[in-house]
Formats: sequence, C-alpha cells, structure tokens
Amino acid sequence: MEFQIKQVRSQFPILAQEVQGKPLVYLDSAATAQKPLAVLSALDTYYRHDNANIHRGVHTLSERATAAYESVRCKVKGFINARDAHEVVFVRGTTEAVNLVAQSFVRPKLTRGDEILITWMEHHSNIVPWQMLCEQTGATLKVLPMNQDGELELDKLDGLLGTKTKFFAFTHVSNALGTINPVKEMVERAHASG
Repeated sequence: MEFQIKQVRSQFPILAQEVQGKPLVYLDSAATAQKPLAVLSALDTYYRHDNANIHRGVHTLSERATAAYESVRCKVKGFINARDAHEVVFVRGTTEAVNLVAQSFVRPKLTRGDEILITWMEHHSNIVPWQMLCEQTGATLKVLPMNQDGELELDKLDGLLGTKTKFFAFTHVSNALGTINPVKEMVERAHASG
C-alpha cells in the first residue's frame, strides 16, 4: 500500500498554510507535535464537556475525564504491546521523557566509573540529562562522533561500548540533519557488548 502523503497532510489543518511561499513542513514533533483533526476534535469535545482534573475528584466531570484518560492508556498499551497499562506513562514531550528515564530508570543502576554513551548528533534534550546524571553519580559520558557528511562513525562504536556501558541514548533521526541512523544495527552491537 502506497503512503498517501496528501491524505495524511489534509488531516493536519496547520499544514495547509505556506511559509516563505512553500507548503509548511514541520519537523520538530519531538518538542511539539502538530495535531490531526481527530485529536483537535477530541480536545474540543473534552474542553466543552468533560474538562476536569483526573484522579483528583469524585464528581461527574472528574470521573469522566479519568475514565477517558485511563481508556487511552489501555489503547496505548495495546499499540506498543506493553504487559500492563501501568507501564504506560504520559509526559508532555521528549525532553520530559528523557529526564524521567534518566532519573528514574538509569540513575539507580549507575555507580562511579560506569559509562553512558550518546552521539554527537543528539538534540540538547538528549545530552543535558546524561551530563547531569554523570555529574550526580560519578559516571562518565562518552560520545560517538559523526563524520563531515553528518553520519555516525559506526566503525568507532564497538570501541566505545564495553562492560561499563550502562546506557546508550541515541536518536533514530537527527532533527537538525535528517540523518537516519541504523537503529537495529546499533542496538544489536550494544547488546553484543554486554
């Protein structure tokens, strides 16, 4: 089945505008994702009929909002094949998500001398949390370089991975360069290193 780009774009009203005389192309969805019509409609309905705090009230609006929120959690569970709906955590964006992973998942596993590996093409939000975590724990931050063509120097990856490497944080697609990294290969090599 061929990807129908015009059909997909038509679902995002914001993409109907032109910027500098050209159709808007928005590539910063990790920071703020644009919303399709279905999401805009759902938000409109929520704010018109169910706007209330979730998990904090026993009144009708709060109960409906909580039920809708938890229903979405169950849908996401199925979409990502999670074992339990409580494994699904909603955050405001990638920056918050990376900080949450760094502080709640990785930090308890780190000791002085351990290593975290990132790449030179990371967004600021996937650099600073690891720098801070290394300062807090005495771990070392290592960086996989990239070449002049904006591609990772994968020939240096195995030399940076080792038994002290506790976490490897890298982007699939660079937001600044558009480089698509070979995720499967990188993950396999990280797992093979121990």
